[in-house]
Amino acid sequence: MLFRKRLVNEMVWVALGLFVILLLIVLTTQIVRLLGEAAVGALASSAVWVVMGFAAVRYLPVLLSLMLFVSILAVMTRLWKDHEMVVWFAAGRGIGSFIRPVLGFAVPVVMLIAAMSLFVSPWAQKKNREFREAALARQDMTQLSPGVFREAGNADRVYFVENFSGAAQAGNNVFMQIRRDDKLSIILAERGGLYVDEAGDRWVWLNNAHGYESVPGALNYDLMHFESGRVRIDDPQRPVVSPANQALPTRALLGSAIPEQVAELHWRLGLPISTFILALAAIPLAFFNARGGRMLNIVFAGVMAFLYYNCMNVMQAWLAAGKIPAAVGMWPLHLLAAALTVWLFVWRSRLRR
Repeated sequence: MLFRKRLVNEMVWVALGLFVILLLIVLTTQIVRLLGEAAVGALASSAVWVVMGFAAVRYLPVLLSLMLFVSILAVMTRLWKDHEMVVWFAAGRGIGSFIRPVLGFAVPVVMLIAAMSLFVSPWAQKKNREFREAALARQDMTQLSPGVFREAGNADRVYFVENFSGAAQAGNNVFMQIRRDDKLSIILAERGGLYVDEAGDRWVWLNNAHGYESVPGALNYDLMHFESGRVRIDDPQRPVVSPANQALPTRALLGSAIPEQVAELHWRLGLPISTFILALAAIPLAFFNARGGRMLNIVFAGVMAFLYYNCMNVMQAWLAAGKIPAAVGMWPLHLLAAALTVWLFVWRSRLRR
């Protein structure tokens, strides 16, 4: 009882301190990114702090997973470094004796990660998208600022609108200049507006427009006329899984045959599974040779966790592209990680003998 209580208490305190540090790092990076989006008009300035809160909720499962693995690894490594493991082994404890107290600490966290990954994070992603779009709609001065020439992307698109209604997200007499490769295009439209598609990309729609395209300096122009069209404001950055699928509730993903939705479902299920496996793997990975003075176990543990999470990202991309059948999913990766964990326990047990 003393053995389990002391071990769990130490892991809890280490985990709390580590979680605060990781959360501060994530919030700092998010606020820098969101302020950058607000500076170029991709996000309403009034929505920065609310969007940051939704983003923090979305990243909580990953933060909790990393916190759990590192805290268990740090406490177990300290036991080896301070020779406390020798005392426990002399008292009749084996490497397998640490599984129960570690599970007592890890299982509630894994259940919390599962709940957040399957239910809370999709809700936060949905609210994040809704609030972004609503804030842009309410903002009087968006990327289509009336009477002002504005640039988008890497200065390859310049646009101007004579007057603009923030409520309707539309205006009259729209001018656009677009550079593509070595060609320059000029578009004049009687009416245009702004809208956001399901993937979160922003577009300018144009009605009754005339276009002129030519190589700068040339005398020949290609003329065009179209009743309606659209031009992307932001550079295309297609994620592995679209924000629309990330915002879908888990029940909507069950039984889906769409590759992107299959990939999203396996990612949500994979987070608690990988957290549980890595929590157990941290016990044998914490082995430390005090006489050698080298903490190679920390390096190996970091490489294992890094490869595990990156392989999950790769397999998610393959699932979204349809390269892996939905029935296979990420299960081979999880089985391989579980087998490696069992082998590490057997190996450390033999070393003790």
